[in-house]
Amino acid sequence: MKLSDLDPTSRLVVQTVLRHGPIPRVGIAQRTGLSSGSMTRLTTPLVEAGVLKEQRPEQMRQLGRPALPLKVADKAARFVGVKVTPGSLHAVVTGLAGKIHGNWQVAADTLSPRTTAEAIAKLVTESLKKYRPQAVGIALAAAVGPDGEIRAAPLLGWRRGNLEQMVTEATGLPCKAANDVDALTLAEHWVGHGRGTHNFAVITVGSGVGAGAVVGDNLVVGHQGAAGMVGEAWTSGGRRFHDVLADEPLRRIASQAAGRELALAELTACADAAEVLDGAAKALGELTALVALLLGPERILLTGEGIVHYTDRLHLVRATLVQHRFEDIGPPELVVAPHDIYDWARGGAALATRLSLAY
Repeated sequence: MKLSDLDPTSRLVVQTVLRHGPIPRVGIAQRTGLSSGSMTRLTTPLVEAGVLKEQRPEQMRQLGRPALPLKVADKAARFVGVKVTPGSLHAVVTGLAGKIHGNWQVAADTLSPRTTAEAIAKLVTESLKKYRPQAVGIALAAAVGPDGEIRAAPLLGWRRGNLEQMVTEATGLPCKAANDVDALTLAEHWVGHGRGTHNFAVITVGSGVGAGAVVGDNLVVGHQGAAGMVGEAWTSGGRRFHDVLADEPLRRIASQAAGRELALAELTACADAAEVLDGAAKALGELTALVALLLGPERILLTGEGIVHYTDRLHLVRATLVQHRFEDIGPPELVVAPHDIYDWARGGAALATRLSLAY
């Protein structure tokens, strides 16, 4: 069954179970505003079609009939997620529940949106055709408008173009593209560290610095897809966050302090770089506080390939966050988790899942 063929109300039910399941039918009704009486009518065909699965009964009250919680069947659908980097595609195939069933890295001509679309189409139609995906999602280091138009992609060297349309034309599959941090934020909100929250933020540090946010259960994209470009904001010391936290600037400053060239992997173990890393951790705390003040998340995930430089200095991050909080409002919960390139691709798969469940 193609999820996009379901009626909008059924897609709403499936999305609710995906994000909050296992959940009983009465819980679905409460979260969606649908009537309790319609739940059996709506969920029975979804269970029969293998989209939803009933779990063991749970006693909701001391008296009364035990509820049968529902969860999505991961095998009900497959989605392709792609992270585009210069000269390469990193791809995953996920199920409906977000489980990764395989990952691939292939060399590709990514010099333009057109050549990238052709490379993605080749990957989907040749290497991944056995999975019969229902949609494709693409995570890009770029500002991508809600209409799929690429507004700025300096790391890829692209000017403009609509990669969504090009991939759909080449594959016949629905496609959604977005900024990679936005895609990662969506995946984490639905099936990761942000699950169960209504207001959630992600801060990533690595080759660049970025942020993504969910406010009132809605992913914040911004005008022309430009929300979350926090690397361009300034620290209290008058430097861009990118110039303090991103991998290469951090390595360069630490090397100057140590009096020798350091590799990224050496930074945390180098005593001569400790003061630089302490300052960077405080800057990360400032950035975390800025995101908390602007967006009011209940939880913030700190992640990215560069987060390893700060895991031993989280006390500095938290102390700076508390220092900059607004009056008596408690700071958000901080979660730290490293990730790899395929987590970005999983974000693309989350875009494809959301596209198929749009109601």
